[in-house]
Formats: sequence, structure tokens, C-alpha cells
Amino acid sequence: MTTVHIEAKNHQLVVSQFVKLFRQLLSKAKNDCFETKGKTFLAEQLMYFIRRSQPIEMILPGFPCKSPNTNSKVFGYLPDRGEEIALEYLDNFCEQVRKFYAPGCKLIIFSDGTTFSDLIGVSEETQDKYNITLKNLIKVRHISWESLDSFFSSQNGYDALREQLMSQYCSLDKQQVEAQIQNDEQIRQTYQGLKNFLFQDNPWTNSNSPKTKKTRLKQSGEFAKIMIQRNDALTKLLSEKFPHHVRLSVHGHNNSGPKFAVHVLPNDYRCITPWHNVVVKTSDNQEIMMKKEEAEKLPLTALVKRHQQPWYFLQSTEEIWSECELEIINPPKTGIRITYKGNVNQQKPDCSCLNSKTLQNLCLEYGFVVLRGFHVDSKEHLVEFSSLFGKPVIWDFGPVHTIRPKERPDGYIASREAVPLHWDLSMPPSYLEASGRYEDFTPQFFILYCHKAPANGEGQTTIVDGRRVLENAGSTKVEVWKQIEIDYFTKLTYYGGKKHSYPLIMQHPITGEDILRYQEASSSKLQTFELSSQSLPQQDFQQLIAELQAKVYDDSCLICHDWQQGDLLLIENHYMLHGRTAASDLTDDRELWRVQLLPHSLPQKSISDFSKKLDSNKVA
Repeated sequence: MTTVHIEAKNHQLVVSQFVKLFRQLLSKAKNDCFETKGKTFLAEQLMYFIRRSQPIEMILPGFPCKSPNTNSKVFGYLPDRGEEIALEYLDNFCEQVRKFYAPGCKLIIFSDGTTFSDLIGVSEETQDKYNITLKNLIKVRHISWESLDSFFSSQNGYDALREQLMSQYCSLDKQQVEAQIQNDEQIRQTYQGLKNFLFQDNPWTNSNSPKTKKTRLKQSGEFAKIMIQRNDALTKLLSEKFPHHVRLSVHGHNNSGPKFAVHVLPNDYRCITPWHNVVVKTSDNQEIMMKKEEAEKLPLTALVKRHQQPWYFLQSTEEIWSECELEIINPPKTGIRITYKGNVNQQKPDCSCLNSKTLQNLCLEYGFVVLRGFHVDSKEHLVEFSSLFGKPVIWDFGPVHTIRPKERPDGYIASREAVPLHWDLSMPPSYLEASGRYEDFTPQFFILYCHKAPANGEGQTTIVDGRRVLENAGSTKVEVWKQIEIDYFTKLTYYGGKKHSYPLIMQHPITGEDILRYQEASSSKLQTFELSSQSLPQQDFQQLIAELQAKVYDDSCLICHDWQQGDLLLIENHYMLHGRTAASDLTDDRELWRVQLLPHSLPQKSISDFSKKLDSNKVA
């Protein structure tokens, strides 16, 4: 087979793989023509890039600004969980393309708010705040942004930008638009949709807007015609400036080309957008979009905030959630605090009153959950609660480890000293290390309960999001790290007194995701903790440790939890690393109770024999 034929075959393979993936992105209408027409049109566009070994480029007009209707549609004027989901989803699509096509895939989001914002009464300042926040919302790999001011002078404000767009690219006058509405069914549907959006949005921002329904509808209709004209101009601008880009749209199309309708919410194929809706996470952990007024009517929902801003609604199965305040601790997705805000004059609700499946889902998503304002009356009560999340690990002292400073500490855990970052049961005693398999003795979750709080700012539990560390390091660095193994050793026989070796990057036993397995060294006189490696020369190993230290202590990855009496922490032990800050004698009363939890079941291998061994060591 000639080189030309081989290349042609490979090109067709890339096209086939892209089309297959693209189908999952499409939002299909009843008259969808993708299979009969659109697929061929798309393939021709793709070949332009593939023949040149260039990244496949797409463009999506959208993400303009939030609807000004904060009464019934959205939370406010800034991006929220809806935009976060959409950007993650679109960026991940491009990442999936990169896996079978080395040059990759790039998406331009053309923020079209400037084109239309004056018609819905959104100020330039509000629009700018939305766009700035949007660009900083998540760390994207394949997405870039453009807008009108990329091509026209913005010195004289947004009105001048719109005038330049219309004067250079609009070919439709008002009479032509009205004729199209009368004679073209697709244009008529577009007009009615725009009119409806404007009717819903305008009254909430414009104090001078008409008050009667009739006059409001008339004004919305006139504005909708202007929108059609501006959309015509914008379409021509994009065709000229991005002639080869695959043209995506958040509006309905028959997908015959050149425009393809896409959805921006996973597993929801409707043309529904985050700037007109809010997100609801349902009791079965699905995320859906709907109008705010609809979400507020749902039973058993709680509002989740980020930076004190409403972020999404969480739905569960108990009324108590509506009496709780939920706040993401370190955005975007590290830690979530659930605070009971009910009647302070009544007894605190039992810690088991919140749905354990919901708590577990939140812990998997955010790495750890803080419960504040809930009741634990004994160690037995804590074990009962903990057992909802897994099988308690039974040490020779029982399932509950009491952690407090001792007068004569036998290691840094029982002292006022700082505790280095680690994951629980990385150094198991021999009676727990039954099989030698990491997943057989390493807890998936553990719970810390604050029986007595330390002095403010002392004895904090440090928590590091290993997922964020890997994200910050980048995929190239992570692939290098996968080849490295680190040896850990401590003489303290309580922890086994022998060397344990772990790859720096492992796979989560349940999800299969990459996880960071790193522990800090310690030169404490009470307990040394030594690191070495057979994978690297000594100088390279020291450089690696210095790099890891810098990354795990980066502000984006590290959280220091200040304990309040009665706090409960549920921590995912594979995703997170944890330690402790040092304390003074003011903190001698600090007392935490810890329960470690194995999954009730593990994939690939039963832990029944191991469980029996644990039970045989249980102390009554």
C-alpha cells in the first residue's frame, strides 16, 4: 500500500472517530438531517485540518451574559455551576479528540453578549464582570475566547461596536426581516423564541420598560427583529473571520450544516443554556438545568454557595437539608461545609439525619465534607454513623482512635508537633496488612470528630487535594511521575517498623482515576519519617521532593481546617492527603476521634477473609 493510500486511510479513520464522538455532542430536532447531509458536510470541514495536520478548530457563539431575570430564571449576574459544567463538558470533548488525533481540537467561544446586551438591559459593566469571571472559572486546556472587540475598536463603548458590526455586515433591513418572518417557518420560530426570551427578561432590568402585557409583547417583538438583523451580521462576520471552523450553535438546527446544534450539559440533549437557568443536582446525583422558579418549587432542596454566591441547588431525601447552609470551601471543587442553621435553642440534630448516599457523593466530588452543628454523643454513636460509609477498620485498640497530646508522646501523632502530609494506613501494622494489597487495607474514607477543640489557629488539620496537584502539574509531568516509586520508612513499630514502597501515581481502587500517593518526610526527634527511591539518582530525587513540596503546599491545593467543637469531617482517603499544624500548650485539650472505613465491597477481590481477620482483632 502506498504512502498516499495509508495517509488517506488514516485521515478517514480520524474523521470516523470524530463523527462518532460528535454525535454525542449534537442536540437533534425532529427534522434532523445530520446522517443524511450534515455528516458529509462535517467530514469535508474536518479534512481541511486533517490534511494539514492542524488542530481541528470549532467556534461556538454563546456565553453572552446572564439573563437579567433574577426573579424566575437565574441566581444573579455572574457565572455559576451551569457555566462550570458547560465549560468542563466542552473542554473534555476536545480532550477526547486529542486522544485519537495528535494535533488535537480547539474551541473558540465567541461571547456574543455585546451583540445583544442592550436589548435586554444588561450594562457594559455587568457584561464585563460576567466575561472576566467566566474566563477564570475553570482551568481549560482547549478553549479560547473571542468577542466583537477582537475585530472592532471599543474605544467609544459597546454601542459603537454594534454600529460597526451592523454597518459592515448586516444585509437585512426591517422590511426584509418582517417578510422572512411571514414566509420562512424556521425564521418565524426563531423570532417567536427571541420574542419570548425578551418578554421574560426585559421587565427585570429596565425601569422604563412598558408595564402592560400588550405593550411589553410589542416591544419584545420589535427587539426580536433587531436581534435577527444583528444575528445575520454576526453570522457573516464569523464566516469571514473563521471560514474553516466547524460552526456550533446552542440553538436548534436541523444539523445539515453549516451550523450544528449542540448541548452543553452532559446527558441532556436539549438546547438549554446556563445563562437562562440554574443547576439542580438531584437525589440520584444527576445534574439538570431548569428555571430558578421551577427549582425552588422542588421538594427537599438546599442551596449550595461558592464565595457566598448561589451556585446550585442540591436535592436529597430529608427535610433537614433545607435547614442547612452549604458552602464550597476552596473553589472550584475542594471541600464542602454543611452547617445546620435550624433552631439554636433546640438540641442539635443527630449526625445520622443527613442522607449518607448524598454525603458520600459530595465527599467523592469535593474530597471532604465538614458537618457543623450536628450531634455525636459517644464513640459508639460515632462508629454507628461511620458505618454508613464503610466497614470500620479495627485496630488493636478498637475502631476509634483517640488523638490528643500526651505528656510523654510516643510519636508526633500524640504530640503538639506538626504531622507531615500523608494518607491513612500507608504504614499499616502487620496485623492489618493481611494481604499486602494496597486496596485491601487502605480506607476509602475516614471520619474525624472534634470532641474538644484546640485553641484558635492551632492544631489545624491540613488537607491537600491531590487531584488539584495533578491538574496543576499537567499531563506531561504526571506521565513522568507514573514511572517513579518512593520508599517510606519509620522506626516507630506502631506503624509496622518496615519499609513500604508506593508508586507516586496510583489508580483509585474504585474509580480508576489517577491519584497522588506522596508523604512528607519528618526529622522529628519523636519520630523520623524517611523517604528514598530506587527509581531516581539521589540528586534527581531531591529535586523531585522539592517540586512536590512546592505543589502540595500551593494555596490552590492546601486547606487548613480550624476546628470547632462538634465538627465532623468525612475525608476521601485516596484523593486527599492530610496532616496537622503544630500547636502550643494552649492546645493540650485538643481531642479528635478517628474512624477509618473500608468499602463495604471492593472490585476484583473479596475482602471477606480480611474482614474476618479484622473482626478477630476487635477489642470489646
